[in-house]
Amino acid sequence: MRSLMAQAVTMVILAMVVITPALAIGNSSSVIKATCAAVSQQQQLYDYCVGILSADPAAANATDARGVATAAVSITAHKAASTLQVITYLIHELNTCREIYGFMEEKLASVLTDIRAGRFDDAAVEKAINATGDSEGCDLMLFEGNSHKDPISDENSDNMGWVNLASAILESIVSKASKRGT
Repeated sequence: MRSLMAQAVTMVILAMVVITPALAIGNSSSVIKATCAAVSQQQQLYDYCVGILSADPAAANATDARGVATAAVSITAHKAASTLQVITYLIHELNTCREIYGFMEEKLASVLTDIRAGRFDDAAVEKAINATGDSEGCDLMLFEGNSHKDPISDENSDNMGWVNLASAILESIVSKASKRGT
């Protein structure tokens, strides 16, 4: 399914072919409206087309459909470059999260080794507690990072819940063991 912006740009470009030269005469607002009317079968798309193009100085100053099409393609190119930058930031930030979760996995494997060996001491609890901050760090970095997007928020929250639960269980075991030992 093509995005609404891609549809609008395609229709604006196609409008260059269908709009008569008479429509190109007049102020830029009428050129934008005529161009959008020629390519929009739906009111919602028409409103979107007029809205985004009217906000762009190049489109607002266009004297014909070619100028409007040029502005629409320029806007789209700018948006694509902006999206590419967000993706680049996300890749970097998600790679950092991958490292965080790799380290978290190693720490939790060490906790499992301690549990299986019957070592329910403060070290095992401390290792589990240390693992809790890692998913929070990933969440924080994604929210406050350059991308300002967190595509793994649910997973980070789930991991936080599980680590907190495991830590609480281990703390309970250590607490019971210390009460028996005193």
